[in-house]
Amino acid sequence: MLHASCFMLHLKIAVVTALWYEDKYLPALFASLERVDYPLDRWEIIMIDNKNSLATKNWFETNVYSKVGKTLPPVTLLQTDKNLGFAGGNNACIRAAQDRGHDAVYLLNEDAHGDPAFLKEAARRMEEDESVGAVQSFLVREPAGGGMNSIGNHLHYLGFSYCGGYKMPRHDAAGYLRMRRLNDADLNIAAASGAAALLRLEALAQVGLFDENYFLYHEDLDLSLRLRETGYKIVIEPASVVHHRYEFSRSADKYYWMERNRYRLLLEHYKTATLLVLLPGLIVSELGLFVFGAANGTLGSRLKAYGYILDLRNWPEMAEKRRQVQAMRKIGDRELLSSAVSDISFQETASPAMKIINPLMAGYWAVARRIIRW
Repeated sequence: MLHASCFMLHLKIAVVTALWYEDKYLPALFASLERVDYPLDRWEIIMIDNKNSLATKNWFETNVYSKVGKTLPPVTLLQTDKNLGFAGGNNACIRAAQDRGHDAVYLLNEDAHGDPAFLKEAARRMEEDESVGAVQSFLVREPAGGGMNSIGNHLHYLGFSYCGGYKMPRHDAAGYLRMRRLNDADLNIAAASGAAALLRLEALAQVGLFDENYFLYHEDLDLSLRLRETGYKIVIEPASVVHHRYEFSRSADKYYWMERNRYRLLLEHYKTATLLVLLPGLIVSELGLFVFGAANGTLGSRLKAYGYILDLRNWPEMAEKRRQVQAMRKIGDRELLSSAVSDISFQETASPAMKIINPLMAGYWAVARRIIRW
């Protein structure tokens, strides 16, 4: 373990961002990037404009390029003729970073901005341990006083994922992580949020980039599981602080992508025996979600997600992804699910029914995890 007092930064890093909101968030984003405490010759900025907006191009021309080599490292703005989504847009940036010989990429949402040391502290954590494949930053909700966005994303054993520590007061979250470190010095997490995370490119060369068929939502969970399945750690670094203007959306479109990709994730990552053990729980949860969807207006999105999964034309691609995932695995489902949670405690989806549902899910998981020994 290297000590901070003698630590030297060696990682060559590209900060990558997929843009969509034109110049709405760029002033705050670049104001923070100009303050980054990292050697200018060891990092660069690679962004892609998924909207191909003239406003974005003009903003870069006026506010960015003249600062390169002074307060900013090299900056590249990639263009695309179509919306590549979060997965495809970030992949284009990551491939550019790979071609330029970088060691790591830092995923940074356009509506986020980091404290001056966010990049340095994430890099320090990654350089301390070669088995670390991803480092998530301490992700605080913006504006100030909104509590936490994420201290690591949770994986529910039925494939759901949500932000850990969501809306927890920042001071409490820091204290919680200090206490956790007593039993887990690495501060391992189940999955890293794609809003603010450093990824080791050597690891991505082994497991692949984001699955562009996911397009939106759960692509960071899918990549996190692939990293863990091949033996890499995913950790959180409390000293790397990023602020995120996170707002939970309840749109039908988001609901479709989240459920569609949850089904894909279950089918592609869990072993057949695990799926059989969880099948009763999955059936009961689907019945409950079906009723919930009818009540809150998302039933159409759920039926659309079912349609995607049951469409035979999508099976070959999912089967090939499953084959690749299972072939590269170095750990079993027991270890993969060792950090899985059994309750859903995300405040934005809270309802009185969860007081009944969560204990039932916990009881089922208490039995199922004893059976899953592979």
